[in-house]
Amino acid sequence: MAFDLIAFDMDGTLLDGEKHVLPSTLEAIRAAAGAGKVVAIATGRSPSMMLPYRDLLPDVPYAICTSGAHLLDLRRDTLLAESAIDAAAIPQLLETHRGRDVMLEIFSGTEAYDPAGSFDHLDRYGLGEFHDMFVRVCHEVDDIEGWVLRHASSIAKYIVHPVVGEDALDVLEKIEERDIPVEAAFSQANSLELSPRGVSKGSALKDLCGLLGITPERCIAVGDSGNDLAMLRTARLGIAMGNASPDVLETADVTVADNNHGGCAEAIYDYLLK
Repeated sequence: MAFDLIAFDMDGTLLDGEKHVLPSTLEAIRAAAGAGKVVAIATGRSPSMMLPYRDLLPDVPYAICTSGAHLLDLRRDTLLAESAIDAAAIPQLLETHRGRDVMLEIFSGTEAYDPAGSFDHLDRYGLGEFHDMFVRVCHEVDDIEGWVLRHASSIAKYIVHPVVGEDALDVLEKIEERDIPVEAAFSQANSLELSPRGVSKGSALKDLCGLLGITPERCIAVGDSGNDLAMLRTARLGIAMGNASPDVLETADVTVADNNHGGCAEAIYDYLLK
């Protein structure tokens, strides 16, 4: 079957272990664009976290950010779609992890916000590899819970990062028991990502397809973690990276090499351009 579009997750997929894009990936993306194919990014990152890579990826015209809450036209520097969590859900979410040692990461508008002082303790929450990015593009705020309540109407993503070695399953159980209107997915090991109900990388992929006049049956999605599952199921062909989590490996139709060994280029040459 012929495909028209391929969507790549970023961390653990498009980016290697050093947060770089492999030369083989850039070459393959150029080849895809030259063949008239659409290459898109589909990331859990906020737009502010993704945009530093834009100049490196001139052949990527669209980006799904914030796990589907933002859809960007990178060439026109335009926000095509935006979603936010129901404001009434925010106080309920704060109660689900009350008393737990967690780090909150909040995406509001197109920016990312974290508790003041947290950049010095990222290793504690399994985020050490992102230190440079946090320092460069994220905002530290005093009294994160108070800040969240004051900005409840504009929160696009609410992330609970537990201490390394722990998980947030109890938080997820409380969310489900109370039927708080959010979508939940795990990424970065045990981090719990909460998005507006009905919003995911999969729903945003459908929206992008609608804008471009492409059906999901002519799309490929490539990812490695739990927040990629919805788009892997939405696309006609779901591809897991060799470093993917067990649930992604089980869900995907095929598996390619890991993010350090040319998996993205393999996905383009063997499936998009075949």
